[in-house]
Amino acid sequence: MKKYGVIVIGGGHAGCEAANASARSGVKTLLVTMKLDSIGQMSCNPAVGGIGKSHLAREVDALGGLMCKIADNSALQKRKLNSRKGPAVQATRIQTCRDTYKSNMQKEMQKTQNLDIQQATVSRLLITDNHIRGIVTNLNEKIFCDAVILTAGTFLGGIIHVGGKSFQAGRAGDKSSVELESFFRDYCFDIGRLKTGTPPRINKKSINYEGLLRQDSDIEKPCLSYLYDHYGLKHISINEIPCHITHTNEETHEIIETSRNLSPMYNGKIDSLGPRYCPSIEDKVTRFADKKSHQIFLEPETLSDFEVYPNGLSTSLPVEIQEKFLRTIRGLENCIITQPGYAIEYSFFEPTCLNSFLETKKIKSLFFAGQINGTTGYEEAAAQGVLAGINASCVVRNINMWSPKRNESYLGVMVDDLITHGVTEPYRMFTSRAEHRLRLREDNADERLTEAGFNLGVVSEERFNLYKKKISKIQKESERLEKIKIMPDSADSINLENKFNIKLKETQTMKSLLKKSDIGYQDLCELETFGLTANSDIGHLVAINERYSGYLKRQDKEIAKMSNDGNIKIPNSLVYSDIKALSNEAIEKLKKVSPKDLGQASRIAGVTPAMISLLRIYIKKHSIN
Repeated sequence: MKKYGVIVIGGGHAGCEAANASARSGVKTLLVTMKLDSIGQMSCNPAVGGIGKSHLAREVDALGGLMCKIADNSALQKRKLNSRKGPAVQATRIQTCRDTYKSNMQKEMQKTQNLDIQQATVSRLLITDNHIRGIVTNLNEKIFCDAVILTAGTFLGGIIHVGGKSFQAGRAGDKSSVELESFFRDYCFDIGRLKTGTPPRINKKSINYEGLLRQDSDIEKPCLSYLYDHYGLKHISINEIPCHITHTNEETHEIIETSRNLSPMYNGKIDSLGPRYCPSIEDKVTRFADKKSHQIFLEPETLSDFEVYPNGLSTSLPVEIQEKFLRTIRGLENCIITQPGYAIEYSFFEPTCLNSFLETKKIKSLFFAGQINGTTGYEEAAAQGVLAGINASCVVRNINMWSPKRNESYLGVMVDDLITHGVTEPYRMFTSRAEHRLRLREDNADERLTEAGFNLGVVSEERFNLYKKKISKIQKESERLEKIKIMPDSADSINLENKFNIKLKETQTMKSLLKKSDIGYQDLCELETFGLTANSDIGHLVAINERYSGYLKRQDKEIAKMSNDGNIKIPNSLVYSDIKALSNEAIEKLKKVSPKDLGQASRIAGVTPAMISLLRIYIKKHSIN
């Protein structure tokens, strides 16, 4: 009899992170995937990070995950987005080599201790008394376990659409999972349909780059992983390849408009919603009819530079129409399509069926992670995978499960949004979704999560020591700058006045100067009294902490106020219909979500502050436990 602690179904970004996290904790883990050579595959744009997404990716890294370090070691291009804006919305984006990323992920998974990998298709789960007992493969092999993590991505009932043609697939070239979807429907899970899409891939040799705007890596070449960014370790560098920018035009739009009825999104073949913030080119032309052009990024996919990903041209129009409109775009006049764009429709589970640990409410020790929870994007999937992997391993180790709060991480924001509100369209992370953005920066994810990860057994002692060294350096540099005084009329004071038009009226510490928006850490380095410099990364962090210290204190007060309702737990024994003043709508929504505390209840759409007051009074009056 084969027996594991945790079984992970699916080898995408969520599955890899889940299996690796579980194995890192010391639990014997099995990863089951349909195709071994598809583990770690980047089905869409081979890029990691971006606005909101880099915050999630760094949280994965802070918890000992794989995504960031593999992206850094597979990088074709590195950029810092929003660099002129505040630190809360700055984001790192890494354009990777698809082949190198997949290869590195597979190598990492193969060498992971406590992890076995098996090629198989899971047809159903073994369940006794609403507890997971194991899985059954399509060959009727039974494998037993204490917990299962399902990370099926777009494979659950996946159907690909290209023009008038449709066929079952999890992605181009791969089968969909039909039996498993049927199994969950029999268990009466609330299953919906969503859609996503991808642009055609283009042979690089057929592109004319003359006259196109070239986009290279930033000079600083930022990394995503703390190992290489703040901890001082060296990553592997591969050849960098530039991106280029082109645009659609009125001729492009005319072809798309006149062919719109051939798109399954517009002829009624697909009625499920796709990601609002990553629309197809058909959607763009329709929704933004006043725009005469749309920006297109021609991004390399591999180190060999054979295929190019035209970011911004997602489509499900017929292949001949794709070729026709592509050839109206500057630089693509003679382009050759290597893989047509397509839309994929797939099944997802309404995430209100989960608790904050990503465990299903119906079946104990069964966890869902990734796109099957209604999210879109590699980073969203990976972050859920880490959390599910941690908590599934907690079940095996018989320790308390863990979930970060909204004020602790973007992961906490995402999970709370999913389980409280559910989804009507694919969920994508944005910085605007977080109430405490200044505290949840991409530069401090390790300060927020690494110690928790160490205590949970998924961050190694070696890595934890690197983190502690970073914190020690920040503290030492902060204390050093606090001791350096700059007096009025001193040489440094005159220097500041000449350069920044700042006249000191009284003695100030060098640390206090960092509160001024015009002065950065590098500017302080030029002052005579500065002395020995710290690592520039460390100095930057000291500057952020000091500049925003006042705002952070106010934010902490807001968090403390909000946590009051979070401390009032809603007992499982509470019967909402017993509270007579609650509306039927509120009762229905509260029953569906089953909020764990008043804080979560207050975030349910349609549950008003007055209703929260009723709940608070009722819980206190009846002393429900």
